[in-house]
Amino acid sequence: MNGKLWLRKWKILIADKNDNEALNVSELHCTFEVHKSRDKNGFYATCKIYNLTAATEKQLIDEGDRLIIEAGYSTTVQEQANAAAASGQPVSSKTVDVELQYGKIFDGQIIWSSRSKESNVDYVLSLTAIDGDSPLHLNFITKTVNKGLNQRQALQIVCDSSEKKIPAGAGTITDGLSMQALPRGKVFFGDPTDYISDICRGNAADYYVEDGNLHITRLQDISNDEALVVTPDTGLIGMPQQTQFGVSFRLLLNPSIHLGTLIKLKNSEVNEAQVSPGQPQTPLDDAWIYRVTSLTHSGDTRGTNWYTDCQGISRYGKGTLPAMLASSKNNGMGV
Repeated sequence: MNGKLWLRKWKILIADKNDNEALNVSELHCTFEVHKSRDKNGFYATCKIYNLTAATEKQLIDEGDRLIIEAGYSTTVQEQANAAAASGQPVSSKTVDVELQYGKIFDGQIIWSSRSKESNVDYVLSLTAIDGDSPLHLNFITKTVNKGLNQRQALQIVCDSSEKKIPAGAGTITDGLSMQALPRGKVFFGDPTDYISDICRGNAADYYVEDGNLHITRLQDISNDEALVVTPDTGLIGMPQQTQFGVSFRLLLNPSIHLGTLIKLKNSEVNEAQVSPGQPQTPLDDAWIYRVTSLTHSGDTRGTNWYTDCQGISRYGKGTLPAMLASSKNNGMGV
């Protein structure tokens, strides 16, 4: 990604239960925070909408079932090429007009709405939504299987045989699941997340749902994706900070960053941590590459807030994995 990011772009939709567009509130003053982390219930968003009419507010409360947020910048490859040509830089003949840093950052079911007043003139409708709430927490399975299934096959049966099918094909399922076969038949009955949790617990893995798709990952997994180079020219804000297990840093809002995304960040730009005697501290990555383990997108359509805050660990977990695996706080399934 070359050139400067400019011209914020966003779209905030509230859809009804039939997935029809109930209301597009993009033109109103809205603020949002989208949280994504490696644990169950780690994907949720809060959105505040200011100064709605009474009729519109009632419509959103009565009909709003799904919150969809798209955000980023409208800079395109063509605009970047025009800027390069104006500055005398070479331009590729394969330039196409596509947006570089814009996309969906959240899609989830609204579970709570509340009204409040921030000042004498500002009325606020706050919406809280969870990604994957319905298939994970409002679901049921009854299924009997024969012996011989391995962990991946058992997981697929749980996803496919639940009353509300849990989409797993478009998600990321770790290759580290045990190949040990069930020694006898098994009955699945009850909440499907109980069986997903059991599989994760036995494989030192975590599960989460992003955009409706189930993901199961392990801290030990290694991504083969190309690392995203982060510099002040490509959206880095301020100085990254070394943390106990890796680094934390802030970027201009970037929807292309997900859990597990590899980030290349110069160690010379990182503020190193001050360590007390007896305090465990992992080193910075020798190759400058870090894997995102949690992130928060935040924005204000009428303000200055338009950021992505990330926490990352060394790509290969050097000096990090033993400490994180021993902590139930950082290892979502408590293994």
